[in-house]
Amino acid sequence: MSSEALTEKKPRKPDGVPVRRANAARSKRAKSEITRSRLCAAAARLIEQKSLRMITVSELTTLAGVAPSTFYIYFADVDEVVLALLEEATAEMPDLGAYARGITLERLETSVRELVHEYLAFWDKYYALLRIRNLAADEGEARFRDARGKMLGPLLFALAEKIEEMRGEDLSARTPPLAIASVVSGSMERLASFIRFRHASPDMSRKRLIDAEVFLICQLLGKGKV
Repeated sequence: MSSEALTEKKPRKPDGVPVRRANAARSKRAKSEITRSRLCAAAARLIEQKSLRMITVSELTTLAGVAPSTFYIYFADVDEVVLALLEEATAEMPDLGAYARGITLERLETSVRELVHEYLAFWDKYYALLRIRNLAADEGEARFRDARGKMLGPLLFALAEKIEEMRGEDLSARTPPLAIASVVSGSMERLASFIRFRHASPDMSRKRLIDAEVFLICQLLGKGKV
């Protein structure tokens, strides 16, 4: 094949179009993702240090190294950044519902301990974020209440099913499984915060508090067979 024929087969650029223009849209998207990630990372650092209501757009953008006006391209307010962080955390959340469904009488303590361990490990990793979520939800912020419900829902309903399965015949209309599941999940949520405090008594060490949580859930599900 002649060199002239090879030349004809090469794709030609439109006249006057820079070589990099074909990648311009991709580069713009990548830059946008980087900027958004920097804003989220800055928010994650700030919520470790102060309450949600004390965080300003100005200090957030300063920490992220972007102009304040740039912030509003990505988020309407500081709450939206934190909600974006919650979405990321939700995506990384272990399948707690599966752990609840995996509880059996034959391996009761072991399977309950696995559930409690996974729950607390998730809280340990995202403590500041989840604490802020709960505070905002308790203040009546609808978006944070929805975020909390989205994260807790799978565990809550799986626990209710397990309670119905293992203790249904012992329950009355005044103690529906979902109500009991709510109390159990609430106790684990409170424990996730409580175990972070320093307690004077060795009987309130992290290990013993976790053992107590496991014991109570086993008592509930196993009719006292622990």
